[in-house]
Parts: sequence; structure tokens; C-alpha cells
Amino acid sequence: MEPENKVCQNCQKGFIIESEDFNFYEKISVPPPTWCPECRMIRRFSFLNVWNLYKRNCDKCGETTLTNHSPDKSRIVYCSRCWWSDSWDGTEYAQDYDSNRPFFEQIEELENKTPWQALEADYLTLKNSEYTNAIAHMKNCYMTFWADYCDNVFYSSYLAGLKDSLDCYRMKECELCYESIGCHKCYRTFFSEECDSCTDTWFSRSCTGLVNCFGCINIRNKSYCIFNEQFSRENYFEKLKEFNLDTREKLDEMRKNVFKFWNKYPRRFYIGNALNKNVSGDYIYESKNAKDCYLSADKNYALAAPTYPFSIIRACMKCNDLIKTSYALNRPEIVYCVKCYQQEFI
Repeated sequence: MEPENKVCQNCQKGFIIESEDFNFYEKISVPPPTWCPECRMIRRFSFLNVWNLYKRNCDKCGETTLTNHSPDKSRIVYCSRCWWSDSWDGTEYAQDYDSNRPFFEQIEELENKTPWQALEADYLTLKNSEYTNAIAHMKNCYMTFWADYCDNVFYSSYLAGLKDSLDCYRMKECELCYESIGCHKCYRTFFSEECDSCTDTWFSRSCTGLVNCFGCINIRNKSYCIFNEQFSRENYFEKLKEFNLDTREKLDEMRKNVFKFWNKYPRRFYIGNALNKNVSGDYIYESKNAKDCYLSADKNYALAAPTYPFSIIRACMKCNDLIKTSYALNRPEIVYCVKCYQQEFI
């Protein structure tokens, strides 16, 4: 089919359904959407609560439990221990489907009489990790959300295989990290973003294979660098002492200086790695033919799976080709398309 212009039935804004979208909908036997991608995302988010936790009594054992269902909601909520127990199996809430009544009306009835799990957690794989949600295979974790296979992690979200770390976001297979974002297989990496396989690295961004580096951006397989400048081992550690980063005030001041330095260098128009083909969106890894996808990995043909609400059309600041990015026009970063970025830095 040819691309088709539609008007969203919710917000009345126009949106386009591409020909490959129609092929995909036909493949999975669903009708084309009548709402635009942003309204569909908002609708999905209306069913989601991960970070807000409340105390309420379990409707089975009566004990106080932690839950993502607020006490003012009328639904039945079981604590994790009761929900995972063998004292009920769900069949007692079964009901016959009535084809003469609206489907969603019957779904609502079933939801209202069936117990909900207090937290989205694989309870039997947790140890000493009560104040968490959307997790599995965790040990000694606190205020950690959307995470799997983590040990000794605190105040962090979107994790896989993180150990002995705190205040981190989107981390995978890392250890002993602090205030870092989007790092993979890093060890002792602090105040850094989008780094891969780095060790003893501070205030660095979009770097790979660094050891003992500070304040760097877009460099690969280096050691003893400060603000992308090469130092000898001895001079490197002497220079770090001069920064005197032993107070929060000094750290905050250094962070501001590092951000100014980072903004002197180009960034790829989306955050992710180089192992993507024909993708759009942000935070995309090892994916192919993924359109408007966010926080996605290992996707082969995916459509509009956003966790963020918008993209901006702007020109690559080197070749002027149009790109779809989350970097707004008024932001200070230098933004390159994939081709220009890889030619210069990979």
C-alpha cells in the first residue's frame, strides 16, 4: 500500500502511516492505528507506574506492604509473598466471555476482582531488595527500578548486571560506578556518559577502551588522557591531585567545566552504538530497521516503541543532511549524522 495521511482521533494532529507500516500490521493481523504515535505512547504510559511507591495493606494477609498501587485505588492488591504463594491460583476469579457485551467492560470486571501483585518483581529471585520495583535476580539493592541481575546497587534505574554502584542510569555489566549514564562493561567509572569498556575513568563521554582518563570525549583505546590531551603516567596522577576534587563544590564546578568541554566536540544525532542499520529514535543498540524506537536493543524491524515523546528534524552540522534527533535546535551540542560522526571518530 501507499503511505497514507491520517488525522489522530485524539489530538486531531496529522500523522503518516508508511507503506512498510501497513505491511507490518497485515503481518500481525491488526488494523492500522487511528491515534498518532505520541498519543499512543501517552495512552501506554497511563498504565505504567514504576518509580512511585506506596504503603498499603495486603488484601490477603493484612500485613503492610510496599506497592506501586496507591491506597486510594479500589483494586485488590496482594503482597509479593501472598501473590507468589500456592494459596490461590487465579481460576477462582474466572468468568465466561459474553459476546453480547462490550469486551473492555468485561476486562474491567475481571481486573477489579482479580488480585494484583504489589510490585512488578520476580519475587523468588530477590534477596534483601524490598524497596525496589520492576526487577528480577537482585541482591542487596535499594531504590532500584527496572533492573535485572544486580548486586549492591542503590538509587539507580534501567540496569542489567550492575554491581556495587549507585546513582546510575542505563548501565549494563558494570561495576563500582557512580553517577554514570549509559555505560557498558565499565569498571570504576564516575560521572561519565555513554562509555564502553572503560576503567578508572572520570567525567568522560562517548569513549571506548579507556584506562585512567579524565574529562575526555570521543576517543578510543587511550590511557592517561586529560581533556583529550595525552600525559605520561606520572604527570597524569600529579595533574589529578591539582584538581582537588575532595568536596561536592569542587565536583560540581568540574562537572560544569567538563560539559563546556564536551560541547566543543560533535555528537552522533542519536545515542547508541555503531552496530545499527536504518534506525531512528534514541538510545538504540544492535538494531535494524527500527523506526522511532527508544531504549531499544537487538531489534529487527520495530515500529514506534517510544519511551520519549518527540524527535526534532534538523540538519547535520557538518554535511547539512536532515536528521531526526532528540537534540533540540536551541541546545549547545554539535550534532552530526551517523556518516559524518563515524568518519571522524570511529
